[in-house]
This record gives sequence, structure tokens and C-alpha cells, in this order.
Amino acid sequence: MDKRELRKPILAKRRQLSDTDVHMLSLVICENIRKTAAYEAADNICLYMPINNEVDVVLLMDAAEADGKTTWLPKVKGSEMDFYYYDRETPVVLGEYGITEPDSQIVLEPNEKTLAVMPGAVFSVDRDRIGYGGGYYDKYLEKHPQVMTLATCFDFQIVEHIPAEEHDIRPMAVISEKRIIEE
Repeated sequence: MDKRELRKPILAKRRQLSDTDVHMLSLVICENIRKTAAYEAADNICLYMPINNEVDVVLLMDAAEADGKTTWLPKVKGSEMDFYYYDRETPVVLGEYGITEPDSQIVLEPNEKTLAVMPGAVFSVDRDRIGYGGGYYDKYLEKHPQVMTLATCFDFQIVEHIPAEEHDIRPMAVISEKRIIEE
């Protein structure tokens, strides 16, 4: 199966989740994120604004701030993505692809204490990841290899094997409501 064939039924299943299911499962996943060494070591947490029933990692924001971490959200410009400062006071605007972005000019200068929490469509037990086809995280992480990475998904998004390409960057861990798959 190619990536598109794998992506389609899993995204269809994710779209069928109720708002309550997404919220409840997301709370568990966010707690699982907080249990990781990468989260504990991070000063900066790069989250994403969930769309189409993705894991709602924005639920992690209050805990991250209480844990002394600074939160950042992505902005896409053309084929590039960077992370910008975000807190509850930061206004948001609709960006490319209709995804909410922070209306902030403070760009993250990532270091080894930066953690990027990323979404995806399908994951393997080997931590391979199929995103949505834009390669934004792969490009960002290629430029910033010091950044720690965690990927979030619902457990049904994890399969035995997916086709991986050389430029695909594996997250350090894949986190669902049922398990944490680490290197």
C-alpha cells in the first residue's frame, strides 16, 4: 500500500470520532506526554492547532505553562514552517490551509531543550510517520536536528508497517492513549 491508500481509511475513522471522544482521549494522551523524559527536559514546547479531529494538544498548554515551559505554535509560509510564541493572550489568525496560527512576531530559536509535538495521519510500531504530504515537520527538523520530537495519535492510527522514505524523520516517541512507543 502506498501512503495515500494507508492514510485514507485511518483519517476517515478519525473523522468519525465524537467531540467528546477526541477530548477525553486527548486528555489521556497529554498526560502521557507529560510522563516522557523529553517533556521533562524541555523548556520550549512546540504544539499545533488541531484540525479534523487530531489529538488536541492545546489541552497541554496550561500544564506546560504551570511546569515552567514556554509554548509555541507553527506558522506556515510557502513551503516553510517556523514556531512562534503563543499564550492565551496571543491573538490568532487563519493561516494557510485554514489552520489557526498565532499573530505573533516572536519566532522560536530552537535548541536542545526544545520539544516539537507533531501530528500525523498514520504511524508504525517502528515510529515511522505519514503526515499530510507537505513535509513541513521533516524540513523543519532537518534544519534543527537538536529538537526533541514526539508524535501524537489515537491508537487506531498505529499500524505494523508503513512505507518510509529516506527524508522522513522518525519522532523520538509516538504517543497514543494506550501506549508510548519510544526508541
